[in-house]
Amino acid sequence: MVIIPVDAHLLTLTISTPEIVEHPVRVGRETRMQRERIQRTREIKTIRSADSLISSFKEVNKIFGAADIEFRLRHTTSDPVEAPKGSEALDDEGFLMLAKDFPMKNAVSLLLVRRFVGSEGGASAKELGVCAVGDDANDTSLAHEFGHLLWLDHQGDIRDLMNPGLAVPGAPLTRKEIGDVRKSPLARQFGGGPSKG
Repeated sequence: MVIIPVDAHLLTLTISTPEIVEHPVRVGRETRMQRERIQRTREIKTIRSADSLISSFKEVNKIFGAADIEFRLRHTTSDPVEAPKGSEALDDEGFLMLAKDFPMKNAVSLLLVRRFVGSEGGASAKELGVCAVGDDANDTSLAHEFGHLLWLDHQGDIRDLMNPGLAVPGAPLTRKEIGDVRKSPLARQFGGGPSKG
């Protein structure tokens, strides 16, 4: 069994907006209005937790168990980050902006955000060992992104985990995908070599 550790980053996207406010200032006997530039900050927190991730990983591991691969939560951290492009939702471009700040370091990096906008509900950068999903992404979406980290490409069948849109919940790996993930650089890094299958 190949155990792939995962460091989960529960992200709070912070959005800073400059604003001009006026307030009265007393100068001698006169009251004048003075303008001041301030920064208003909003925080968009993920609602995910370590407990919810452990539950999701159980479902993900039912899929990857066919390839003798298990994803295991190693650390969970809460990280405030400036929202890419000042947006409340993370998209593919914003993901790539954040991914470089959370590269894999002896564990896959999983970024969790309140909302991810995109056709798959998440994104991945296999070269960095980083993937992201939004709070509303189901366990199959998380497994799909982990599949990309294991160098799986999109397939055209909706019954396939690697369908580029929505796959059916719990979609299994195909025989070819099982062989491919076992030979992937990520599986080899964490103790798996090409296995006979």
